[in-house]
Amino acid sequence: MMEINSAEDLMSQLSGMDQVNSEARIYVPGLGEFTIVLQKKEERMAEEPGRRSGAEAGERIMPAAGLTRNPYL
Repeated sequence: MMEINSAEDLMSQLSGMDQVNSEARIYVPGLGEFTIVLQKKEERMAEEPGRRSGAEAGERIMPAAGLTRNPYL
């Protein structure tokens, strides 16, 4: 189990994951233990534009740069 003390530690742990090394157990001081599991990304099947469900029709993709930071964290 790896102890995570910074965002760099977490990113190095995540970037080292692949199909063979697909599970990581980490400990974050003050928060506890976590298990991260890398899952295979499912390919979305091409759908007709008129046949989208309500959840997909309202789906919006926002870049990370557009997110605001929570000042209370």
